[in-house]
Amino acid sequence: MRKAVGLRHLLGLALLLLLLVLPALASGATSVRAFPASPYRAERIALPSAPPLRVGAHALVRFGVAPGYAAAGVQGTSPGLQGTTVVLAACARACTDSYRPASSPAIAAGHFAERIVFAVTQPARTGTAVGFDVDIGVYTATGWVFGVGYFSTGLSTAAAASTITLRVFVDLGALRPVVTAVEVTVNTCNSTTACP
Repeated sequence: MRKAVGLRHLLGLALLLLLLVLPALASGATSVRAFPASPYRAERIALPSAPPLRVGAHALVRFGVAPGYAAAGVQGTSPGLQGTTVVLAACARACTDSYRPASSPAIAAGHFAERIVFAVTQPARTGTAVGFDVDIGVYTATGWVFGVGYFSTGLSTAAAASTITLRVFVDLGALRPVVTAVEVTVNTCNSTTACP
């Protein structure tokens, strides 16, 4: 009887080894399928440096008269942030410049607008101008209102850099809106004359 129990253990161990070894051998013998190359191209892109500006305050304002602000560049025909820049006026010390979004009609009298203020560093007259875009989203009780602007810092008239207070006004219509959020995205453009 003792011999039968030992034989059962030996057969059990042999069966266990077969169960472990055979799948490993079988998997080692299977062929490896080569996947075709992806039709997409992947490249490592070096991100440009951040544009020379800071986002400041924002506030809801109402215009008693039409302000007559120029458009912040010209919106391109392809979707997304693509357009022609407007060059900020040359400034020797501290200046202020105001615009409406590139895609927006003139702001009418009696309309409310969200004013977003940026502090832009304008390089010295011997420096290099930088192109940038701003994408502004204003969330109201009735939904999102967007505005995009395309700018070039231009160059200061002085030997040193200057600061321009840039104000962009997003038209929200004639009824007083309830603004619950403002989102601003700023990007460096590929050139000083066009974005992206």
